[in-house]
Amino acid sequence: MKRISRFLVVVLLMGFNYSCEDAYNIDPDDEILEENSFTNVDDLERGMYGVYAGISGSNIIQWSSRFTDDLRIAETNRGQGIAVHRWSINPGTNEVVGLWGNMYNVIARANRLMDAMENINPINEDEEATMQRIKAECLAIRAMEHFDLLRLFAQDYENASLGVPIIDGVYVYEQFPRNTVGEVFAFINADLTEAYNMLSATYTDNTRFTKTGINALRARIALYQKDYASAISYATQVINAAPLATSAEFQGVFTDQVETEVVFKLGRTSGDGAVGTIFTDTNGDVFFNLSYDLLDHMFASGWTNDIRTFVNIDVANFDESNLMVGKYLGTSANYGLNDIKLFRTGEQYLIRAEAYARTGSLDLAAQDVETLRNTRVVPGGSMGVVSYSSESNALNDILGERRFELAYEGHRFFDLKRFGLGVNRGADDCAEAADPCSMDAGDYRLALPIPSDEIFANDVIQQNAQY
Repeated sequence: MKRISRFLVVVLLMGFNYSCEDAYNIDPDDEILEENSFTNVDDLERGMYGVYAGISGSNIIQWSSRFTDDLRIAETNRGQGIAVHRWSINPGTNEVVGLWGNMYNVIARANRLMDAMENINPINEDEEATMQRIKAECLAIRAMEHFDLLRLFAQDYENASLGVPIIDGVYVYEQFPRNTVGEVFAFINADLTEAYNMLSATYTDNTRFTKTGINALRARIALYQKDYASAISYATQVINAAPLATSAEFQGVFTDQVETEVVFKLGRTSGDGAVGTIFTDTNGDVFFNLSYDLLDHMFASGWTNDIRTFVNIDVANFDESNLMVGKYLGTSANYGLNDIKLFRTGEQYLIRAEAYARTGSLDLAAQDVETLRNTRVVPGGSMGVVSYSSESNALNDILGERRFELAYEGHRFFDLKRFGLGVNRGADDCAEAADPCSMDAGDYRLALPIPSDEIFANDVIQQNAQY
């Protein structure tokens, strides 16, 4: 049932060279190609580095930020990301092709590594434990990549809808259809259950998948599945294991000086793609400004008392006519180069708050939001008491809190889609004649098209509606 098309064979066996500016970088020794030989556990560990190296992370941040209402085109933009920002999207759009190819490449790397394990016998208990941990990490990564593909390419998250192809092993020169959303969720959750059971609780490296990292992913998935009891349970486990960063620590989370509340991140070093260059070039040219709409939202949320304001905005270069994104400033030697935080405890509080609100526990939802806000308050500030009078009141506030807390971390696109909302940019953010201001809820472009190369190569795959 899970077969691989000729297009993906080229992508996965030869490497995928696409124009998306945040392409992953890997060393030759880290590549997992068909001809590589894995003969011992050390080889498997080296191969595991290659699996992690393939994960982009910044590609979703780029898509979500440019597509939605959190950015506006800067005067010094030279064409970067214009097609996505103006919603001129088709099956050949570079970013679409890049997302599809990158994620299936990572899946193939994980599958090849697990396939290679079948021919390696550990020589002692330590090697056996290492192999078990590597397999668990491969399963968790495979699950995460399938989930991200599902979030991007499924038109909605209902079980009977078309999802994405499940690739559960190493296949060559075969074609495959799209599985349903329900089938993909079942596959993902099975992988995560197996991975969680295999990992040791003593394994706590936050640049790798751990039990806490798996629970953070499970909580996010459960929210999409509308399995609110599970979302509450998994988020609670993460919250108990990884406390929130204080307001004094929060800026350090994004300058890579503080590890508090960072559950799972992609480590980045000199030579890797710099996530901050999604917004501002290394020469100082701004491609995209923080939108006035987001600025107004932060102002209305008590911005002067909230440390998140001073993380989202580059306050050192504050200019209201040229607002620069401040979350990924890097260093003077490597502008825009920061670790990419895939899971933070702040998101888990908001997952749990939303799940509480959707199940009628409004007081508990308010308590979680109040805890988060009070942890982000600047010294001497006050955020006040949170209370909700209805589910709709709570959900609207939580959506706004997610926008503030998780700005430029790759969530806004999916939140608008999950909440059944379109995109509405303020008039000041779409001042140019070519800039669209609004997209209706349910617009077909809220699901990405299956790439044209895949459609041409795969006789059994189905394109999304209206592409």
